This record gives sequence, C-alpha cells and structure tokens, in this order.
Amino acid sequence: MANKKREKPKHLGRGLASLLGPTTSGGAEAVLKSGLGMPSAKTVPQMLKTKSRPGMLSVKTVLQMLKTGSALGILSTKTALGIDISDGRINLALLEKSKNGVRLLKTATGPVPDGAVKDGNIEDAMALAKAIKALKVRNKIRAQHAAVSLVADPALMQILGLPEKLPANIGQFVQEEVKHYAMLPIENAAIDFCGIKSSGGSGSRRVLVVATDSQKITDAAKTFNSEGLNIDSIEPASVAYIRCCYAKKIAERFDRNLLFAIVHQDILTLCLFRNQALDFVRTKRLEPHVSQDEKYFDWLAEEINAVLKFYEFEVPEALGEWEVNILTGIHNRSVEQEAESLRAKLKPVELEVRTPEDAYLDTPVADTSCPDRPSAVAVGLAMKLLSLPGCTLNINLLPPVVAEAKSAEKQTLVIANVAAAILLLMILSVGFFSMKVKRINANIQQGKQMQLRKNTQALLDEQGLLNKQIANISKNIKRTNVILSTGSFLRWDQVLNDISLATPKMVRITKLSSKDNSKIVLEGQALSYEAIYLFVDMLNACRYVKSASLIGTKKDSKSAGRVDYSIRCSLSNEKDIG
Repeated sequence: MANKKREKPKHLGRGLASLLGPTTSGGAEAVLKSGLGMPSAKTVPQMLKTKSRPGMLSVKTVLQMLKTGSALGILSTKTALGIDISDGRINLALLEKSKNGVRLLKTATGPVPDGAVKDGNIEDAMALAKAIKALKVRNKIRAQHAAVSLVADPALMQILGLPEKLPANIGQFVQEEVKHYAMLPIENAAIDFCGIKSSGGSGSRRVLVVATDSQKITDAAKTFNSEGLNIDSIEPASVAYIRCCYAKKIAERFDRNLLFAIVHQDILTLCLFRNQALDFVRTKRLEPHVSQDEKYFDWLAEEINAVLKFYEFEVPEALGEWEVNILTGIHNRSVEQEAESLRAKLKPVELEVRTPEDAYLDTPVADTSCPDRPSAVAVGLAMKLLSLPGCTLNINLLPPVVAEAKSAEKQTLVIANVAAAILLLMILSVGFFSMKVKRINANIQQGKQMQLRKNTQALLDEQGLLNKQIANISKNIKRTNVILSTGSFLRWDQVLNDISLATPKMVRITKLSSKDNSKIVLEGQALSYEAIYLFVDMLNACRYVKSASLIGTKKDSKSAGRVDYSIRCSLSNEKDIG
C-alpha cells in the first residue's frame, strides 16, 4: 500500500513505551535494546495495571512478563487454535505443545458464508462466527484459546526508526508517527507495535508497527467471543506465516538475505530478513487486472526486483546471496511452470514458490499424519499462543475493550468455579464426616459384638470346667456314700504299719494297690521262695489283715536268685476288730 503522509491527525493508541510512562535513564531504552522477544505493545496493559499510575508498568515488570510469557494476556496453554480467513475459505489448525515442539491435532477448512467478507473487510460478523463455530463442531475441535488472522482493509504495516534520544513515552511517539499516514481513520485507529533488533549491528532502535481501523475489528471480535470462539489474538497473516516457517527458513541463516513475498487476501507483503532480523517491510494491494494469471507473476517479479535493486544501490553492505520465498494466493494447482518463468525474470537468486496447499511443508508440522493439509497461516497463529521459542515478532490487534471484557468474563468464571469448588468441598466434607461417624459406630458395634462373643466363650469354657469339677465332686460323694453305707471304717495307717512290721529283711515291696477298702495286692521281690512263704505267714498274723494268700511267683530273668511275687490280702476294719 502506498504510504502517503498527511498533516497530523488526532489519533488515540497505545504502544509499549506508553506502558512505561516517563522513564528514567535506561528505562524504555533498556527494553528496546532487548530487541527481538519484546511483547506486543497492546497485550501487556490488558493484564496488569499499577496502583500508582493506571495503565503504567515498570520496566522490571515488563521484562518479567517477557520471561514468563504472560505478555499475551492469556494463561499458559498446551493447545491453541489458529483461524485463517482468506480467499473465501476458513482454515482451522489445532496445535498441541509438547516437549518436542508442536503437534498438529486437527485441521479443517470450510467456505466463508456469502456476504460475510467483502472488499477485505468483515461485513457480517455473526454469519462468519456461526460458520467457524459449525466447522469446529463438525470436526470435533475444542480449544480454550484461539488466534484469528487480521481481516481489515486498509491496514498499515511499517518499520519505524526511533530517534537516538528516546522520547519519554515511546507509545506516544509511535502514535504521532502513525497519524501521518493518510490511509487510516483519524479518530479510530487500532495500533500495536513491537521492538526489532538492528540487522546491521549498529544498535539503531526500531519498531514494527501495525495499524488499522479499530471499529472494523472491534465489532467482529466482540461477536466472535459472544459465540464462544475465545479469541485471544488478532494478527496479520504475514506475521503468522513468518512465525511458522522461521525455524526452517530464517533461524541461523546469517550468510544470505532472505526475502519473503506473501500474498494473502489480495495483499502482497514483502519482508526482508538480514542476520535473522526484520530489515524491511512493504505492503501493496493487487490491482484487479493483476489478479489474472498471465500478469500475476510478472507483477510479482517487478515488485521483488524493485526491492533487490533498492538494496543493491542503497544498502551496499547487504550485497551477497539472495533467497526469495514466495507464498502465492493461487489455490488448487501447481505453479512449477510459472516458477520457472519467474526465475528467468529475477536476478540470480535462490527461489522457492509455495501455494496455500503446500506452504505447510515449511512449518514444524510438515510431517503431520492428518489427512487434510493445514493452512500455514493458521499454524502460525496457533503457535503464537503456545509461546514457542523462535520468531519473536509479536503483534496483537485485539481491541482493549474486548480483552478487558474477556478478562472480566474469565474472572467471573474463575469466581464461579471457586465458589462451586468450595460448595463441593463442603458437601464432600459433610459426606466424609458422616461416613467417618458411621464407620466409627460400625467399628464400635463390631467391637462390642466381638467382646460379647469372647465373653460368651469364656463363660462357656468356665461353665464346662465347673461341670467337670461338679462331676468329680459328685463321683467322690458317691464313693463316700458307698463307704458310709457299708458301715466299715478302715484305718490305713494301722494297715500299712502292720504290713511294714511283717515284711522280712529278704523281701522288698515294689507296688501296693487297692480297688476298694476291703482288699489290697502287694507286689515285689524276694531272695528266695522261703522268704516269700514267711512273709505270707507274717501277714496272716497281722491284726488288720484277715487273710493273706500267695497269688503267684516267678523267677526274675534279669537278676539271678531273685523271685517276683504277688500277694492278695483281705483287710479288717475297726468294726471287725472290735
């Protein structure tokens, strides 16, 4: 697009330095010297505000946000959805962040509803939002965070050099500079910018600025989020494409000049990288007569050669090898023949031409197993929300009013979730304590039953023992009664004394047994039969022995000369003697 200047119009906008406010020495300058990796100027204030000055952040806070990745204004996420709206198509790419990089989960494409986009602007945001939502539902795509390509015309994309002496408020300086461009509305412009490092190592300070009509994107963003699309970022398609192919096309390529010619929504964006730094940007709309195939590549060759010649004469230190990468807007056919014709029209350069269908081959998801080819721009948009290392160009044109409404909605949702969680915890706690009380009662009851069983068994054992004792006592009582009923009272002391006195010296008693109180059997050994006979006679002469008779004798086989004997004695009681 032609960058015509006009008298300073009144314009409101925000940039990174406007967050810093009037800084001391080394403040905003320190942030800009960090070069690549700076956050989008607009996304930072959407998250944090200081108490001392509303809308202002300290340099320390901004740098901390750079490290933590919170500058995007969203929570850390592992999945993100890129939504590319271009050339009458809606292209979706759902990415997942992993330790090895990114993985393409799903991709989908569908037509833009008739009349939803006209002349590069969204005319029917509700129809477009419903089409995107239906496409997600059909393909079972779920995402909490999404980034959408910028659909607005006109749009400014420009590199601004900052003065050697930094102004107190860089954001205000950028806003004043953007006011000079006649293409934008005077009162209602959306602006965002990010710092870029110098490609020549001179230390010059520069910013990439993107601006468009705020009203054109505010209404669309509000409608998208009202339909549940959860838009966190609006970014130019060219920036998203640079991000997705940065690792393969730009990183560590210090030996050449890298020129990207990106055609999207009939807008040509030329981006030149030197030493991994963005050095040049130009945008230009395709004229209606250029969109014809026979003039399309001739026009591209003219625009590319203009950049090459400019650097040849105006930037002699940039002389060296050139690599040109073209993303055409031509769909569903090969452009190999046109690419060969284009090589002949350009000065000696290394040339690669991609179409929207095969541009994904330069992205980190080139080896995807998904049956449908993803849009490279949609992949780059999703990568922005995943905070991946690499390309650090960071532009977000999401209007602050939309971001603040989304933040308030998130806070309300968080509060509701916390309240629900607390209520759930209370319910679970009551249930837990109820179960605990029931369990304790059950344990007590079980313990009582076990103790009762133990006590019952002990009582049964004791009763059994008592029964045995009672039986023994009853038996002894019966014996006593039998003895008492006979009326005989045997004096065992006198009986045993008589037997002892009647026992000869050559006789030994080894056993004495009695089954009742009237008889006794003596067993033992003697040295001879004569001694046994003498013992029998002596027993017969005892007062308490009625009679004694020899039951049997037997020679002891173990000891020679000894004789085993058995003698039965009938006893006399006191009644018989008296």
